[in-house]
Amino acid sequence: MSLRRRQFLQAACTVAAFGASAWSSSARAEQAGSLSLWAGDLRQHGHVDGLGAAARFFDPRGLCADPHGGVLVADAANATVRRIGADGRVSSLAGVPELRKTVEGPAAQAGFVGPDALAVGADGSIYVADSYANTLRLLRDGTVSLLAGADQLPGYADGPGAQARFNHPVGIAVDPRSGDLLVADAYNHTIRRVGRDGLVSTVAGTPGINEHRDGPARHALFNTPVGVAVHGDGSVYVSEYFNHDIRRISPKGEVSTVAGMPGQPGDLDGPGPRAQLRRPQQIAFDAAGVLYIADAGNLELRALGGDGVLRTVAGTQGGELAAPGPLPAALGAPYGVAPGPQGSIAVSSGQAVLLVRSA
Repeated sequence: MSLRRRQFLQAACTVAAFGASAWSSSARAEQAGSLSLWAGDLRQHGHVDGLGAAARFFDPRGLCADPHGGVLVADAANATVRRIGADGRVSSLAGVPELRKTVEGPAAQAGFVGPDALAVGADGSIYVADSYANTLRLLRDGTVSLLAGADQLPGYADGPGAQARFNHPVGIAVDPRSGDLLVADAYNHTIRRVGRDGLVSTVAGTPGINEHRDGPARHALFNTPVGVAVHGDGSVYVSEYFNHDIRRISPKGEVSTVAGMPGQPGDLDGPGPRAQLRRPQQIAFDAAGVLYIADAGNLELRALGGDGVLRTVAGTQGGELAAPGPLPAALGAPYGVAPGPQGSIAVSSGQAVLLVRSA
């Protein structure tokens, strides 16, 4: 599998530290809590099921919480879907390790090209953004099937599942109100919706235009959206890799910028419009409605609370390799994020999945 597109989205994530401020360095130094290894080895890749550090992943990326207290992992370069139980035990749910081709059928014999993100429906169905195949797949009752898109045929088209086209769909999330799937269609610069019947429509953005414009969804513009999460009030939140910000699509279809300065990368905590991010990747809400952001370019985990203030939870500039310990700790370049066991936040970084616990 070619990693060209993945490298494009990960390029230049290691950067010089941004200037200290009252919102940033001094507050982070006092942060209580810890960063610990949950599963995998930070530096060694492979495909091994097992408990905690005995397990192995190969480029673990998107994460999502499952209904049973565990976390699902899009193990991208292994081209498999994995699960970490609350006890840290890793098991394989679907895909043949390193097959990297599309195969439908029973989970153990099914094939993915490069899964990047996962979401779980109310009925326990697992949705897979097979980004490098430009498809959305469905794992239900032990069988993998196509939901929408065409295998390794990038493009843009709304319509019934197999007739629709995507261009590197990355972040996905289930709308709990309708059961529809929201999709961050990165290289089309759009947010798409997939109904339970597989019908694909465009929510916001214009394919082929990578800009920044707030306003009504039909006029709003995005630049490489890569993460999506749905708030309890029905709002859809989107992380934008090259706009360096977080956008909100209200239930009435109004798009606004809630954190970050569009087109101005940096590392600054504070009220959303004055805060800065750098190439954020995936996002997820916890049970309290706090939005967690894998701020890959800054090597940090950030949190956007209900007060609209962006705060750094873990990670430090210069911490290119994760080093578990007291916060802020070195987080490496985070990618996936999801609620973990006992109030923790799970983060994928390197070849492992880590847990961030606040005191």
